[in-house]
Amino acid sequence: MPEFRYRGMLRNGKTIRGVMTARNKRDVIKNLKTSRIQPIRIRSRKNVTITNTKIDSKKLMNIQADVERTKVSSRKPVQKKGFGAILTSDISFGISNKDILTFTNNLYILKKAKFNNIDAFESLYGSTENSKLRDIIDDILIGIEGGYKIHEMMQMYPKVFPPLYTNFVRVGEESGSLDKALLYARDYVESDMKLKKQIRGILIPKVLMFVGVLIITVIALLWGTPLIQNVYDMFGSDKTLPKATLVAIDVSKWILANWYIVVTAILGIIAIFIAYVRTPLGRYQIDRIKIRFPVFGRLTLNIITNKFFRAMLLNIRNGLRIQEALDVAKSVTDNYYFLSLVEIGKGNLLAGGSWVEPFEAAKALPPIAIQMINIGMKSDLAEMMEKVSEYIQQEIDEAIAKTVKALPEIMYIFIGIILIFFVITIMVPLMEVYMGNFLFDMM
Repeated sequence: MPEFRYRGMLRNGKTIRGVMTARNKRDVIKNLKTSRIQPIRIRSRKNVTITNTKIDSKKLMNIQADVERTKVSSRKPVQKKGFGAILTSDISFGISNKDILTFTNNLYILKKAKFNNIDAFESLYGSTENSKLRDIIDDILIGIEGGYKIHEMMQMYPKVFPPLYTNFVRVGEESGSLDKALLYARDYVESDMKLKKQIRGILIPKVLMFVGVLIITVIALLWGTPLIQNVYDMFGSDKTLPKATLVAIDVSKWILANWYIVVTAILGIIAIFIAYVRTPLGRYQIDRIKIRFPVFGRLTLNIITNKFFRAMLLNIRNGLRIQEALDVAKSVTDNYYFLSLVEIGKGNLLAGGSWVEPFEAAKALPPIAIQMINIGMKSDLAEMMEKVSEYIQQEIDEAIAKTVKALPEIMYIFIGIILIFFVITIMVPLMEVYMGNFLFDMM
């Protein structure tokens, strides 16, 4: 008998996939409904080259029993419009940029070979190794068969397909040149991967070094400084410990005796900070600090701005008005401070003013970029926007170079402060007890 691959929804909102052997689709639907599984999609498995676990009628009955014992989750599910599939977890976890790059490249090849959307995604489903990405491809395929466009389905997975990526696909579908749009999307994913790799290569070693030094400092403060008094007592020294050492000993003893207060205070501060960040004002202030933070702020701002103007360029070339282009392009970032500048710019347009003015007032763009945009408003905005994007990319490269140069200096300063702490609180007392005043008399 033929095999059918099905996708169904359980009573608690979770989705299930499997393969069933039956005479026809009608029997598959009947078996699923008997097991209280709502069919979402059923397809013949004859042309699908994937491996999946067969689920017979007995196993379906077991699933039914499990469903009966399952309580409906208190978490409100996110329901997809049109075909009722439900997400119950963050499916983007476990999907890397490399997976998306491979997916994009394969989809480009299939569209270049004149595959229609259904056949293309059927092929992608069978060739994709990442199970979570394969599930998303399956959902997109269901939507396509239900009359939705590819970009409409991708918008339901913003953590997998970034807004700018989805914009590329949308423009390609609307203009009838999806294969060319996928090339732009592929270049975007590649550049994003390269940028993330650069930033990780810069930050991760320094962060690990910072954490390591911090841990050593805490250990020395809590367990090292109290031992100095024991050393003095062991040698029978009548000298008094330096004031800095006495303070460090008192602090370490208090922390060890009242560690629960310290832990509670730290957790309380973290909880207050998280609660504050979740408010609109708190999120705005934190995002503003991210952009204005020394060394890293300019790099963060340039990355956001570059994505924004690339999206603006795409929308303007697609024939959108500036206000519409601003509204669509703002989806590439979730930085509240930057979004506020975009909203002010939209308001200026409605009042007959300049949308660039808020960026200029906030110094969110270099003066040269502002001048280029103002010139483009009077001539060819799309051409100028492309040049602005290239200029900002150069700014990103320079910011990365400056960050690479500044980070070691910051670490040296931090380590220097730690060394001064060690010398004053530990080394000086030890030198006194071992060598007496000999060295100090010579100085």
